[in-house]
Amino acid sequence: MSASKRRPILPLRRWLALALATTFFVPVVITGIVVYHVLGGPLEPLSTATEQIGRGTTRWHDPAWQDATRSDLAAMGIDFVLVEDGREVYRSTPDPLAGDGGQVRERWVERVAYPGTPRRVAYIYSDSGVGWNGQDGGPPEARFLAVPIVGLISLLLTLAGIGWFLGRTVVRPLAATSQAARQVAAGDLDVRLPSSRVREVAEVNAAFESMSAELRASLRQQAEFEHERRLFIGAVVHDLRTPLFALRGYLEGLEKGLDDTPEKRARYIAVAQEKAATLERLIGDLFDFTRLEYLEQTPNPEPLDLGALLDRLVEGFRPQADTKGVQLTLTIPPEPCWVQGDTHLLTRALSNLLDNALRYTPSGGQVRVACRTEPSGVIFTIADTGPGIPAHDLPNLFAPLYRGETSRNRRTGGAGLGLTIARRILLAHGGDLSAGNGQAGGAVFTGRLPHPARDPRQPTAPVTLATSPGDSAATDG
Repeated sequence: MSASKRRPILPLRRWLALALATTFFVPVVITGIVVYHVLGGPLEPLSTATEQIGRGTTRWHDPAWQDATRSDLAAMGIDFVLVEDGREVYRSTPDPLAGDGGQVRERWVERVAYPGTPRRVAYIYSDSGVGWNGQDGGPPEARFLAVPIVGLISLLLTLAGIGWFLGRTVVRPLAATSQAARQVAAGDLDVRLPSSRVREVAEVNAAFESMSAELRASLRQQAEFEHERRLFIGAVVHDLRTPLFALRGYLEGLEKGLDDTPEKRARYIAVAQEKAATLERLIGDLFDFTRLEYLEQTPNPEPLDLGALLDRLVEGFRPQADTKGVQLTLTIPPEPCWVQGDTHLLTRALSNLLDNALRYTPSGGQVRVACRTEPSGVIFTIADTGPGIPAHDLPNLFAPLYRGETSRNRRTGGAGLGLTIARRILLAHGGDLSAGNGQAGGAVFTGRLPHPARDPRQPTAPVTLATSPGDSAATDG
């Protein structure tokens, strides 16, 4: 697992909530740690002295208590003066501010008033900087003044860290996305965007990269389509020019009187008719291909028996097969081969395959048509005993206007669109068409079509129209 997958990816609002919580808690924690370990913290000895003196307010006049309290607090560097109703009761040292050599020393003085009657007030003198950790924390006022300074510094550092994180996870990826948009606008689609741990930013970057990849694929497809279009136009021009030139030559021969015998005239007319039929077939194929490819003609599927359709088509092609001396056979199961398809389009596709098989099968050969039902759909095959398909032609056999360089060439007629139209019709039905060679030679075309969504043999449930009591009464009357 990569590092990017291990890192958490959270929504932006959750990151903002974490940033807000971090802004509050981190300065507090840092300030507490610094105050405790560096500045010495609040003056706990003063608190201890205040509490101990407060517990003994009723014994302020007791010499034993006075001596014990003075001894305990002196160990912490604290002196005190007790005043009751404005009169001094006890002083732990004659002069709490007296220093060495008779000089006045600087001490922290805290006045504490205790509740009750009489009014009791204690003045507590402490040496500077004795904190709860026993370290020298400097003058008390300096320590308390340092608390907001440390808090402010901690807050600024925290905000700087949050700013760095948001800049890395939000601002930088968005800036990269903006730069990538300008890059795509300039025509450069090879963009790479940085990762982000913010879900919204990561989704935007992922969508942008996906869009860029789709644009690259679209441009490649457009380039391939343009290349195919140019080849298509060139092949169409070639296929139209060949019969037109031949037709023009024979018509000019008729015009100049070169048909000086009845046999020549008959041959000229027959060739002209053949070339006209070739042109008609070419234009028909081009029209069908254009409707399927560019107008996106969609089939109108309905349940139909493919076996019955094949039977009608085979009988229609049988005179052509008998004229050429080709044996045309059909093998179908006794039960119907139900498929979901458009009768007109499937008739066109199967007719193209049968015409192709008869055209390439020599006299004395065979064309075998078969159909069977499988769980995945209905499978049909059309096999001939012609020269077969060279292996190097198989990958491009269904490309528009593709022709191999062997016996399957333009001398046999057609525009090279029949197989393309047949396969695209089957693909439009959710099926497929493939080509290969039989073990004994000859070409084999195998097609697959899906079963209908509902078995046509099952009766449709009758529709019952509800009638109101009034309608029933009117009918009975």
